[in-house]
Amino acid sequence: MIPEFIQEYYIDPIKYGEGYNWVNTLTYGIILIIASILIYRYLQSRVDMDRKFYLSVSTFVLVGGAARVLKDMEVSESYILVTPLIYFLVFFITICSLIITLKIWKDQYYLYLSGVGIALFAGICILLFINAETYNYRALVYILLTTIGSTVLVYGGARLLHIDSVVQNIEIMGGHLLDASATSFGLALYGYFEQHMVPSFFIELAGTPFVMFPLKIAVVGLALRGVEDVQDESYKNFLKLIILILGAAPGLRDILRIFFMT
Repeated sequence: MIPEFIQEYYIDPIKYGEGYNWVNTLTYGIILIIASILIYRYLQSRVDMDRKFYLSVSTFVLVGGAARVLKDMEVSESYILVTPLIYFLVFFITICSLIITLKIWKDQYYLYLSGVGIALFAGICILLFINAETYNYRALVYILLTTIGSTVLVYGGARLLHIDSVVQNIEIMGGHLLDASATSFGLALYGYFEQHMVPSFFIELAGTPFVMFPLKIAVVGLALRGVEDVQDESYKNFLKLIILILGAAPGLRDILRIFFMT
């Protein structure tokens, strides 16, 4: 028998799509920190975590975001595609791809690793289109234009105020603004609900899901400021990758879910 506590706070939220609670949120946060440390220690002696590493591994963010929608559309019934289990799945695929491409192509690994990520993403998108019954083009336009517009405004403001940490990492901010945009329109217009505890608190406090924009800009801006102070370039790129994953992956999942009206 599964203890009632584990059933209520960990199993049921995954099984029934109930979202997060304070117990599993704190637990997953601790797991993320510990896992990040272990992964970094494993990788630092095996690969140079430079800009090429950062960009090539980033393609697997697309894989994770799109794969999650396979469960939303019931293309697959597997709970491995539900957060947080999907993070373990995508990590396993990514690390295996990294090891194989490093062993075969050595210094040119990043080209083939990027190719694997893009090919997997393209394959998943094909599956989504094959199984889709309808498309929400209006929502797609709303979310993309809002994401692009807000990213341009933040970039311009950061340049004007000489906030180099944001200017140099605008793709990370853009990934989080995609998440803010998809969340805001999903809640305001399409009947979705916020699964995460902290955003739910601020949305309820502000009375509008669009509070996600200033919230994201402030939190991600501070995070990037702190990361840029890190002296170790490898560790800096690794931290940037984590921040990108936390915003772009759920943002991509949400925009695809709304587009396919699932």
